[in-house]
Amino acid sequence: MKSLKYQVNAMSEYRYEDAVKQLQDSGAIGLVDLKSLPHDDLVELFEEIKVWCLYAGGKTDKLPKESKKKKKKKKD
Repeated sequence: MKSLKYQVNAMSEYRYEDAVKQLQDSGAIGLVDLKSLPHDDLVELFEEIKVWCLYAGGKTDKLPKESKKKKKKKKD
C-alpha cells in the first residue's frame, strides 16, 4: 500500500523525480513504488543510489533531483 503522501493519481506516472523526492523526504522507498517506475527510470535511480551511497555518504540532499537523461534531452 502506498503512503498517501506519495500516491500518484492515475493521470500521471511515478517517475525518477518522484522517487528522488520520496527518498529525500523519508529516506526510504517502497517496493510498490519501485515496481511502478518505468524500467529506464528504475535503472537510472539504482545507478544514482550506488553513486550516492559511495561518494555522498548517504546524505539525501546529494541525490540528483533531475534525471540526467531528461537534462540531456533539454540540451539537444
